[in-house]
Amino acid sequence: MSSVSSGRVYFEVIDYIKRLVGEGKVRFGEKLPSEREMMETLGLSRNSIREAMRTLEHMGMTESRQGKGNFLVNHMGKSFTSVFSMLLFTGESSYLEISQLRRCLETEAVLLLAGRISPEQTEEMEQIVERMKSAPGAECAELDMQFHEKLMENSGNLLFSVLGEAMQELYAAEISRVQDVLDRRQTDRLNSLHGKILQSIKDQNIQDGICAIREHYDMIDSVLGQKAENIQ
Repeated sequence: MSSVSSGRVYFEVIDYIKRLVGEGKVRFGEKLPSEREMMETLGLSRNSIREAMRTLEHMGMTESRQGKGNFLVNHMGKSFTSVFSMLLFTGESSYLEISQLRRCLETEAVLLLAGRISPEQTEEMEQIVERMKSAPGAECAELDMQFHEKLMENSGNLLFSVLGEAMQELYAAEISRVQDVLDRRQTDRLNSLHGKILQSIKDQNIQDGICAIREHYDMIDSVLGQKAENIQ
């Protein structure tokens, strides 16, 4: 077996999996070749293969299942969550910046969804909007996150969905705090904006959708900005 640096092994295994996917031999959710097969194919030691597979699992690209082997999965949102979390922890980024990134992605999601949203997707999002009208604070915050998650997911852009999932986990606590400080009028307005976003998608009224997203995040950013000033 060849002696190769751990970094080089990782890239060799990545390239190998990419070839398998490109050739249609493996798809998401399917089992990858065994460690022995990879050893024979790539000419690497078992320890090298295992180290590479552990790295890929930490990145959310593979999943080890007891007694079954390694599977190709799409849990890469977890990897992005770790990156965003570290940026927040070190003070290199902020919840305001995450909010601004979400605003940009969701504006594009409206463009992608307008006129193309399915009846099933529409009904699911309408139910979330309707439940938000009478939900108490904590439940309303959860429904708020569900709405935005569906907006990203239904856009059909996988990267939007992955990034949305990564930011959602970090953003959850902040949304709950925002909901706690909003008065009834602000809460009603914030909830109504979700309905306006969805209606604009159904009507293919892009301008209304963008305006609703802008107003929604202006409210969120205002509260987050005030919280940041109070901490300082």
